[in-house]
Amino acid sequence: MSYNFEDIRPYNDDEYHQVVNELLEVAPLQKAIKYYLPTLSFNEVKQLLNSFNTVQEFQSDMACRLVQAIIDDSIEDFSYDGVLALDKDKTFLLMSNHRDIVLDSALINYCLNDRKRDTCEIAIGSNLLREPWVKKLVRLNKSFIVKRNVPKHDMLDASKTLSSYIKYALHDKKQSVWIAQREGRAKDGNDKTNPGLLKMFGLTNEGDLLDYIISLNITPVSISYEKDPCDYLKIPELLAKERGEKYEKFDGEDDMHMALGMKGDKGRVHVQFTKPINIEIEKLRIIKNRNELLKGIADVIDKTIYEYYKLWDTNFIAYDLLRNSSEYKDKYTDITKDEFIFYMKEKLKKYEGSSDAKRLFLSMYANPLINRLEN
Repeated sequence: MSYNFEDIRPYNDDEYHQVVNELLEVAPLQKAIKYYLPTLSFNEVKQLLNSFNTVQEFQSDMACRLVQAIIDDSIEDFSYDGVLALDKDKTFLLMSNHRDIVLDSALINYCLNDRKRDTCEIAIGSNLLREPWVKKLVRLNKSFIVKRNVPKHDMLDASKTLSSYIKYALHDKKQSVWIAQREGRAKDGNDKTNPGLLKMFGLTNEGDLLDYIISLNITPVSISYEKDPCDYLKIPELLAKERGEKYEKFDGEDDMHMALGMKGDKGRVHVQFTKPINIEIEKLRIIKNRNELLKGIADVIDKTIYEYYKLWDTNFIAYDLLRNSSEYKDKYTDITKDEFIFYMKEKLKKYEGSSDAKRLFLSMYANPLINRLEN
């Protein structure tokens, strides 16, 4: 069965110039360019953008230039490793933990480009694309759209179309793909792969499920932020969830998180590319139950992300504060501990006196260490 990808696919090279010139007329985008590229006049930016003839050229230059500006502006030290171990002649389904709406995939592509690798296509939820110009911009930046909040009777068709597109990108277009390990960010710092996502991958496959998933070359990527600029903004949702209440986002909430995620202080950040997990999941062939198999694959992805997550002072301090212990006191100093406590108090001023808010805040930072210990 063939599927129509027109409303979800990224733009092609022959669409580049028309779309980029339409975007140059958008005032919010002009403002963002001026903020991150202050040394270039608008005419110089326009000339530069029109000098590119392919989406890859645009990404390799302008998109990565903007990411570099974000790194310089809001990251104390940025590091990455593992890209050179990825075979240039193969494509990969890169699956990472999900902490920041924009930066997770942007930093991954920045790393790939820095090592002269082709950038990957990016899965992005339609709920983040309320403005038509934002939808155009992400599709220009090699993003394909994951439809959210579709009517129940259309959900299966939307999932099959997405499944088919990922297969097409990897096997026919020869483009690597990035997708988060779950829908939505891990707001509590507890990175867990949703087996339902793996089920979606296999929806349009007619052969052996494990053989097909192995053909996707799933490669976990572990992204470690020392600080989360949006940490305090996540507390209301975590409190509501803990109380069993339904959390309703306010208008513009995602936009606020995206903006703060890019501009806010992230401390140190590390991106670790691992190897494809094909050998590990091949060992699961003895599992005959489909759901158990998918759960087993999800566990392999999780364990890999936990193993390669770079733990920072903030993770060890939060763990000890949460448990009222000094188990990891050799991993930080009294000064860094006092700095983190002051940082937490400043972020939680609105929740002063709330032990629940403090516990959730500390758990957010402690969970990567807890997951490492448990796995």
